[in-house]
Amino acid sequence: KLRGKYHISSGINAEYGGLLLCIGLASAKVTKLTDDNRDLVLTGEWFIKAYAPWCGACKSIAASWTQLGEWSLDKEYNIAEIDITAGHNFANELLVTKIPSLFHVKNGVWTSYSGARNSDAWKKFLTGNGSEGLEPMPWYRKPGSQPMRILSYMMGFALKVQEMHERLTKQYNVPTPLSVGILILLPVIALITLFLMVVYFVHIVLGKPKPASEIGKQRARKRTLSTQPAEPADTSPAEEETKKDQ
Repeated sequence: KLRGKYHISSGINAEYGGLLLCIGLASAKVTKLTDDNRDLVLTGEWFIKAYAPWCGACKSIAASWTQLGEWSLDKEYNIAEIDITAGHNFANELLVTKIPSLFHVKNGVWTSYSGARNSDAWKKFLTGNGSEGLEPMPWYRKPGSQPMRILSYMMGFALKVQEMHERLTKQYNVPTPLSVGILILLPVIALITLFLMVVYFVHIVLGKPKPASEIGKQRARKRTLSTQPAEPADTSPAEEETKKDQ
């Protein structure tokens, strides 16, 4: 009996494990984009969903998005998604203003999708080259461009400051005005420290600069010497007698 129970349990576990494996393989086509694999979208055709885990609208299309990934398994389309709350710079560069947001990328050309949100509409969009009727993003708006990278770093810095403020006020019970003052003073102190380090390094490499008064005295001395008349050269007695005879 124990052996029979073991076989039944093993069969159930094997069947359940196989089901989970099939589900995992079926949804593996939905690529999770991060800063580490963002270069994948530079080649080929991609359909990307930007979402947040707490978003109700994002949850409502999650199953349809997985179905789209399953449908694309044997096709040239790449289905992906990115969590905008995970702190990725790539997500910041997308400059998402509403969630979920859908983006289409083909050979580096970015467009924003604003059509119906179901798997049938997405399939029709992909197979019918629907992106050709959309206006591509300008160069400065595309993720990966220099302006968007700078904006992404600024957004990331702002989020870090916000996290520090929440930690100070909630975890350490620091009053809000004091927390704001600390967060304002810290960058100022850091900049002053960096400036002093640069000045110290310049002094070591180039030497200590001379005071402006000393430089002015040296210039005045050179100017005086250049305006004085030249003294006559000394002549020997023989040369003087020769001049007299002449």
